[in-house]
Amino acid sequence: MNEKQLHALAAEFAKNLKTPEDLNQFSRMLKKITVEAALNGELTDHLGYEKYQPRKGKNARNGYTSKTVICDEGEQASLEHFYEKTS
Repeated sequence: MNEKQLHALAAEFAKNLKTPEDLNQFSRMLKKITVEAALNGELTDHLGYEKYQPRKGKNARNGYTSKTVICDEGEQASLEHFYEKTS
C-alpha cells in the first residue's frame, strides 16, 4: 500500500470520527487488529502452513486464547495457539 492509498483510507475513516474518544477507540482497535494479524502471520510461518490447511508435521493450530500484549493502551489480543503432538 502506498502513501496515496493510505491517505485515502485515512480520509474515509476520518468521516466517522467525531470526538477525541472516537479517535482513541479507533486507534486502539486498529492497533489490536494489526498486532493480531502480525502474530497470526508469525504463527503461520512457524507452523509452515496456512490456517484451515492440513498440518505439516506434529504442530497443530488449537483454538484461541486471550493474551495480554503490552502496549500504550494495555490492550488484549485474541491469539491463536498451537500444540506439539507428542504421539
